Amino acid sequence: MAADAAASPQPWSLTRHLLATQKDLYVSATQHPFLLAGAEGRLPKDVLSRWLANDRLYIHSYIRAAGTLLASIDLPTELPGSQDAPETQLVDWLVEALVGIRKEERFFIDVASRYGLGIEFALPFPPASGTGTQDGASHPTALLPGLALMHAIFSSVDTPPHTTASPLGGRAVVTAALPAPPTPPLPWLEGALTFWGTERCYLDAWSWARDKAREKAQSPDSSGPMRNDDADSGALRKEFIPNWSSPEFAKFVGKLGNLIDDAVDGVLAGKEGEEFESTKAALLGRVEPKWRTLLEAERQFWPDV
Repeated sequence: MAADAAASPQPWSLTRHLLATQKDLYVSATQHPFLLAGAEGRLPKDVLSRWLANDRLYIHSYIRAAGTLLASIDLPTELPGSQDAPETQLVDWLVEALVGIRKEERFFIDVASRYGLGIEFALPFPPASGTGTQDGASHPTALLPGLALMHAIFSSVDTPPHTTASPLGGRAVVTAALPAPPTPPLPWLEGALTFWGTERCYLDAWSWARDKAREKAQSPDSSGPMRNDDADSGALRKEFIPNWSSPEFAKFVGKLGNLIDDAVDGVLAGKEGEEFESTKAALLGRVEPKWRTLLEAERQFWPDV
């Protein structure tokens, strides 16, 4: 019986499908030299400060996008089953995310203060050595390329799949001569996958860094699990890595992934053959290009080291 269970295929899952595509890009987005340097205690304070300053601006963009997506969700009006509806669950997750992301920014500020890190572009970053500083306000590469990409991605979380964003922002105007196409199933899907994707990349990136830090701590030349000579004074290995690779964070990310997969399963339920494949293809056509764009943004969010 165990052999039969092992041989039975897993049901198709949208999130599992996406993780199985663009594998090289996903690895480059979640196993970057920046992460390895941080895990091994080699990341200078100025480089970490630059990344934290960008990540704090990412937090602000995340908050705005969560509010935008919340405003676009149509909650069920009928009471029976309303609390189990994917739209209601998505609202609950986004509210939890907003509470968590505000806590995260306060955590940034607290750790930066205790470890002497600069997380404002208006202030100089701490010097990498005893001489000179990097001015976060005027340094031409202070803003990471990935931040602009994430701003663009977050700004489109409520754009319906049947419209395109106008170059000046907002939704494209549909002329009166053309009837608006019907709203596709799960109109919030792209927005939800944006949040799941960025959180999943974050979790996997810092979990990989955690594993590399453990390998370093167990190596023969290591002075212990928490060395005192880390270039960043231990901010990453003592504070940030444990926070961003915790079981609580993994559970939070998994909750949204399960919500998305269950909602997609509901759309595909009862469909067979050509109808199943065409419905699945339509869903993939909506999300696969956005998934690649998101991974590219995540890859470009890590500073060079």
